[in-house]
Amino acid sequence: MYAPGADALKKSIDRMLTEANTRLTVGKTVEASRSYEKAWQFAEQLMELIDDPEERRALQVRANEFRQRSRALHLTNRMDMGRIKPTENHEQDDKVYTDEEADAQEQQILLLIDDRPRSIDWNSIGGLDPLKEELKFHYGLAMAKLPEGVDIEGWQNIMFYGPPGTGKTLLACAIANRLNATFFNVKSSQIVSKWVGESGKLISMLYRVARKLTNDGRPSIVFIDEFDALCKSRGQEGQLYHQQMLAAILSEIDGFASKGRRNLVMTIGATNRPWDLDAAVLSRFERRILIALPDSAARAEIFRIHLEAKGIPIDARTLNYKRLAKATERLTGREIARLCKEVTSRMVAEMNPEIPSLVDKGLAAIQAHTIKLRPLRRADFEPVLDRLVPDTSLETEAHYADWGRAVSDGRVPSE
Repeated sequence: MYAPGADALKKSIDRMLTEANTRLTVGKTVEASRSYEKAWQFAEQLMELIDDPEERRALQVRANEFRQRSRALHLTNRMDMGRIKPTENHEQDDKVYTDEEADAQEQQILLLIDDRPRSIDWNSIGGLDPLKEELKFHYGLAMAKLPEGVDIEGWQNIMFYGPPGTGKTLLACAIANRLNATFFNVKSSQIVSKWVGESGKLISMLYRVARKLTNDGRPSIVFIDEFDALCKSRGQEGQLYHQQMLAAILSEIDGFASKGRRNLVMTIGATNRPWDLDAAVLSRFERRILIALPDSAARAEIFRIHLEAKGIPIDARTLNYKRLAKATERLTGREIARLCKEVTSRMVAEMNPEIPSLVDKGLAAIQAHTIKLRPLRRADFEPVLDRLVPDTSLETEAHYADWGRAVSDGRVPSE
């Protein structure tokens, strides 16, 4: 899991300060103490991401003040309100909380904010060009200004399905990057709790925080991987365990809390097992999109991304990307990335046999060493290609296509 980025942490600090002042206004001194403590904790995290010494020192002073105010409130229930003022405007019901459990849940959700999309663009994804254009159009439509009296909606909820490693997460990251969205990267294990009812509360808190972070006009994208683990069909085992979680997800992706205003919270689900999804949940997604195994042209582009784009040369006399693509039929993008890493590693080991001894000499010795490279040749790939077995079987590949056709034809039950 990626640490929350500097922007998200700064925003969280501002919100905690506003929350503390609001709580003090209504006499909730114990809760205000917790808000200042959370501001201090976020400031401590933010300091780890700041390189400038002066900025770090200034933030350290503020962090110490937040902590002192928290302690003063806790010990005396009195403090001077003169120095820290609210920096954001939040609706009243967003500012005042009443229990420590909700505070802890909100802090847990804030840690799901992922900065990875900043480094991933459409060019980071090989192939899928028609889908990229379709995503750009519909997410652009969801954000564009509408004429007076016109109500046209782009996609709010989409489901990516297909074999593992085909680029579902990368597509979600690219969308978030281009929309400058707050990106919540959620694994099912992070919001599934063994305690009955706890998962439903975490899901509701996830969307509550996502909505708060749209107050500045930036959208929030909630990307939920392994979606099938959250929303298995109610005909399967575990019905009682999943009932409350299903109810929470259905409510949130329907956008009940946003009725009457434009919804800037968008949900992207991803699953490797779409046939396990609950029919009622599946029906809430405007588009279910198969992210299939890359074709030959896409595989060639993926090789280029993981070699040429990373500065790894190839010997054009014995090797080209089209030849590599032809030799890697039915491999996913992740498998190709793994292949490139293994071949590159072997070449680097051949060209830099002194690295182990430099490590023995200490950090300064290895940091002074510049890695030597040579162009990759056909012979570098052959030993690895000879023992490659694709992760996705022909039967599994056909299963995805058959399921997608069944959904399109209305043969998969839905509510």
